Amino acid sequence: MRDGTVLSADVWRPAGGEDCPVLLQRLPYDRTDPSVAVAQAGLDPLRAVDAGYAVVIQDCRGRFGSEGRFEPFSNEARDGADTVAWCAALPFSSGAVGMYGQSYFGATQLLAATERPPALRAIAPALTGSEYFEGWTYRGGVLELGFVLFWTLFSLAGAEIERLPNGTQASLREALDRRLADPWSTFAALPVDRLDDLAPVVPFVAEWLSHADRDEFWRAIAPNERYGAIATPALHIGGWFDPFLSGTLENFARLRREAGDARARDNQRLVIGPWSHACLGDTIGDRYFGPTASQAATDWTALHLSWFDRHLRGVGPADAGPVVRFFLMGADRWVDAGAWPPEGTRVERWFLHGRGAANSRHGDGVLSRDACDLDEPVDSFTYDPADPVPTAGGATFLPGIFVAAQAGPRDQRHVEDRRDVLVYTSEPLAGDLDVVGAVRVTLAASSSSQETDFSAKLVDVHPDGRALLVCDGIRAVVAPDPGQALEVDLGATAIRFLAGHRIRLEVSSSNFPRFARHPNTTVPRLQASPAEMVPALQHVHHDAEHPSFLSLPVWPSAAAGGA
Repeated sequence: MRDGTVLSADVWRPAGGEDCPVLLQRLPYDRTDPSVAVAQAGLDPLRAVDAGYAVVIQDCRGRFGSEGRFEPFSNEARDGADTVAWCAALPFSSGAVGMYGQSYFGATQLLAATERPPALRAIAPALTGSEYFEGWTYRGGVLELGFVLFWTLFSLAGAEIERLPNGTQASLREALDRRLADPWSTFAALPVDRLDDLAPVVPFVAEWLSHADRDEFWRAIAPNERYGAIATPALHIGGWFDPFLSGTLENFARLRREAGDARARDNQRLVIGPWSHACLGDTIGDRYFGPTASQAATDWTALHLSWFDRHLRGVGPADAGPVVRFFLMGADRWVDAGAWPPEGTRVERWFLHGRGAANSRHGDGVLSRDACDLDEPVDSFTYDPADPVPTAGGATFLPGIFVAAQAGPRDQRHVEDRRDVLVYTSEPLAGDLDVVGAVRVTLAASSSSQETDFSAKLVDVHPDGRALLVCDGIRAVVAPDPGQALEVDLGATAIRFLAGHRIRLEVSSSNFPRFARHPNTTVPRLQASPAEMVPALQHVHHDAEHPSFLSLPVWPSAAAGGA
């Protein structure tokens, strides 16, 4: 690297002596572990070599075989650019370099691209974010507690312990093993656990928690602050139940508008499947999506090689293929489109109704296109942070991730039996309804607390009663006022609500341990002790003067052609 630090890499290359393009993967999870560097990376190095590419797999700074100190995200732009230049100068290199990989490997690509290294001809960031505050560490002003702590414990801490002096490793390893054996206790600890017994190992966690606003600390490492510096075609791959989906969509959409040159703007592509972060199969949560849904069926290696053939070699069909390809859940098929969201979508408002007793799925909450009446009574519930609503599926990263035990479209009925969950359900649909794009909820809300959270979920209710989660969100709020609309972003989706199904909206104030609990006091939530957590009486208004509604991006079914 430019500062003299040496980073270690493995090189896979064809046996012949001809020059070849180089595909680079930079990761913090051990380049020698095939379960990570090969199986989870989206591209099989042996197939790439057989197709005439060299493949370089490198440990990030301070990880495994590489020198230096690991500071998440901080060095990846410079180190990535230096490594791209090194790859281009290898004696067997054609001088053209591409980058690939998912999650943190996607961050290493986007950050390197902001340095605009001349040899970097294309990237393929998968299942990754557009920044590392919103949509990575925080969402809607709320800490992504489950992800932050589990990622730190499961994926980062062990290797950091191995780099410390031998005399300190045993006790730290014991502390880590204890936490991994019972991560749920770590999630539940109050004040929000800063991993004090592992502080020498993961000091960056305390730093993330100390920056609870999107300040200069986060902006300095955010790709979405410098899209104009990126002049690289990009193949963006995401999943409907991936925690970084919003970032994937932002990267695609804004680089199509803001990338540094016309070639880069014209060569942004997007593929979204029905996947969670580490489960790319045909079954996620409680839903089987059919034989075409899995990563294996879509053949990510072939997808990557076709992409890199075009941009590193200048070969391939004249037709670059669809700009957008997404999996339409419910219809359970792939659809091609020219933009995201696809042309023709329109926003429909579905209004909340009830007679003041929408608590639980057994209540009187109704969801319909009819506007709110003048005198509809308010719905209320008590949010007690000592007994939060449990996480049940969604875009999670929790223990059991590799079989998606906690993620995806899981049945919500046990959650909807709680009285601190307001439930609004439509009549059975007379025909299919395609919802494709960003989903939002607007609440006329108030609270007995000056500061609190409101959460919401979109649910697909099947004729047999199963209530499968589609997407969800949360929002921190100060001084909620029914006269000031509170918008909760539920993220994006692509689902066909089939005829006979019902659309359901859940409203509450917690989703734990995915999100950190709000104490309902002015004490900062990450510093609140059990004694500083108090119940709050929450109100959702839905009358003509204070309407509450769900905004659904409806796509005409006739437009939904595809494979």
